[in-house]
Formats: sequence, C-alpha cells, structure tokens
Amino acid sequence: MTFTADGPVESGCRYHVTEVDGHQPATLSDFAGDTRLTLVRGGVSHRLIGDGNTTGGGVRFHQKDPGPDDRDVRVWLITDPGDGTFLAEPVAAF
Repeated sequence: MTFTADGPVESGCRYHVTEVDGHQPATLSDFAGDTRLTLVRGGVSHRLIGDGNTTGGGVRFHQKDPGPDDRDVRVWLITDPGDGTFLAEPVAAF
C-alpha cells in the first residue's frame, strides 16, 4: 500500500487530520515517530507517511516520499486547537 498526496497541497492553509496510523488522533503524542496520516481539506483527502517530532508549539511532521529514496517532501506543523480536532499546516523547513 502506498501513501502519497492525492492532489496539490495549498501553502498557508490548514488541513484537518482525520486519521493517524488508522485511528482518530486523541493527543499530539499520537503523531510522534514514524506515522501515517490522513488529512482533509475541501473534501479532498491526502495520505502521508513520515516522521513526527514534538516541539513546543505542536508536532513537526516530516513528510517522506514513499519511494525507495525516502526523501523529504515537505514539513507540516500539527497543532491541537483544543476543540477535539487536530490541524496540519505546511511550513518552511528549518
């Protein structure tokens, strides 16, 4: 099974995280380590694989290319706004 983005990603936009490793996320710690995410925006789903690292403001998720190179595709910041949802936004890598 491959997990790739199903369409282009819009910079500066937030996406709702609907699944992490096949279940609904409960805490930011669900995103730490090697994970698979499903994001939704405007009715379009995006499936990502990568590695999450907890930071002071959320989790920095490094999306990987599912091919043999395992190269970085983009970096996302995942946050918990406190309303039972989790949001992911593409950010500049640093």
